[in-house]
Amino acid sequence: MKKVELGVSWTAAVVCIVMIFVAVLPYATNHSTHQTMLQLWQSQLETQLYDDLMDRLKDAETGQRGYVITGMESFLEPYYLASNELPSIKHQLLDLANRSPAQKSDIEWILRLTDLKFNELAETISLRRNKGFAAVQPIVSSERGKQYMDELRTLIDAHEQRAVQEQNALRDALDHKLQNDFRLGLLATIVNIVVLGILLLMMARALRERERSESRLRRTTGELSLSMEKTTMHNRQMTLVAEMLQALGSLTSLDETSKVISTYCAKLLPSTSGAVFLYRNSRDMLERQALWGNRPISADLFEPKACWALQRGNFHIAKGPGDLRCGHYLDEPDAEMVRLCAPLVSQGQVIGILYVEDLDKDPVILEAQQLTVERFAEQIALSLVNVQLRDTLHRQSVTDSLTTLFNRRYLDETLKRELYRAQRKKQPLAVIMLDLDHFKRINDTYGHDVGDAVLRMVAQQIRNNIRESDLACRFGGEELVIVLGECDVESALQRAETIRKAIAALEIDHGDHSIMVTASFGVAVYPEHGAEAQDLLQAADQALYEAKHAGRNRILAAKATHM
Repeated sequence: MKKVELGVSWTAAVVCIVMIFVAVLPYATNHSTHQTMLQLWQSQLETQLYDDLMDRLKDAETGQRGYVITGMESFLEPYYLASNELPSIKHQLLDLANRSPAQKSDIEWILRLTDLKFNELAETISLRRNKGFAAVQPIVSSERGKQYMDELRTLIDAHEQRAVQEQNALRDALDHKLQNDFRLGLLATIVNIVVLGILLLMMARALRERERSESRLRRTTGELSLSMEKTTMHNRQMTLVAEMLQALGSLTSLDETSKVISTYCAKLLPSTSGAVFLYRNSRDMLERQALWGNRPISADLFEPKACWALQRGNFHIAKGPGDLRCGHYLDEPDAEMVRLCAPLVSQGQVIGILYVEDLDKDPVILEAQQLTVERFAEQIALSLVNVQLRDTLHRQSVTDSLTTLFNRRYLDETLKRELYRAQRKKQPLAVIMLDLDHFKRINDTYGHDVGDAVLRMVAQQIRNNIRESDLACRFGGEELVIVLGECDVESALQRAETIRKAIAALEIDHGDHSIMVTASFGVAVYPEHGAEAQDLLQAADQALYEAKHAGRNRILAAKATHM
């Protein structure tokens, strides 16, 4: 009898140890996974910063080359933009160097070469401005700038190759860790089952010797069965969360997250309905980002004060008509339903809520569901912040900082894609190129700050007068390009006239003066004026040139080509 009781005690202790291991395992693995993802993000950020650094240097070199050849100040616009953006990029690289002593000397040498290259550009610009083209020739012929750029490319290529290897290694490590965690969880479950079987056999023997142990056996069996159920469910949840994190880790836009989040919410919280709401940029409203379930469950858009979870800064659960109702519920006030609002918090900032309804009314099951929602909300918040960061970095790389229109690089990429779509659908595609009249005179007379303000106001007028599907870009200097899908010559000319009038209606007050702004337009349309992106741009540019010579503040269509 004593041996049986001693064996039962030792077996129960082993079960407890295994249960504790299974309970602690997710928290330890979650921290390690987070650190690996953070390292992966830092490596991706370093690669992006190197790309941005080289792009800025290329832009500055392009502006310097144009100015040296022509002597026209307008060619220096990319140089000045690059000089404004480089300090921020260098500062971020210095932060990376401080966090990574092993790479500090390489990064500092890259920044040193960057300064030498930019100083060489500034020196040639100064010589061209003060002494003319002949004074610049010896510096250009020395190929000193080319040596700096070649050495920079070599160093940065080496860093980027190392970064790619590091990112692949981190992803492999993450996959390996998730597999190990799954194996550990599975092993712990098997050990639990084996030990439970031994325990049941020993307690069966004890039951034959002492009747009063029956209740204890039932209680222990029930607890262990529930533990195995929780362990199995938790392992499944961890696997699903890991799959979701991997899927979200490959996205660069918040718009792409809806399908991923909806799919995994439905798997992790079966038999429920719900939605994810995120703050708008203005933080005055929350907008639905993802939805799962088979019926409308909440308003698509609501104010923060409509949700008790956001007002209290904590989870809010409503189990029936007697509990506090959030203002974004859609059903009747007396509906019998359990709802839960969980704030999405990342790095101390609330970015939205996870809303779930149709939760189970059984207290034990409800508690487990609430714990699942709490853990899932943390993972969603972290993933969404990472996607937002990648989205922001991508937008910064394709957006002109002054006008907030898309930049030349984005135009080159997108115009080819839109032209291919137009060719496939056999639809017209219009390109409008416009240039502000006498813009150099505005800069010379009122200063570059006023010139920049004029560009921003003109860009806003363009945005106000084009469709959401249209593309507006800053081509360079005061030259802007608009791409209109499924738009023929007549419609493009009408749209250009609307924009021309909107620009001409601008009155910019500067002291005692009122600055009037006009623009000249050139319009080219596929397929009449060209079948390639470069042909359309050249046709629109030629029409713009003719509009300038015809008196400015007017619109001319390109001459049709014979195809």
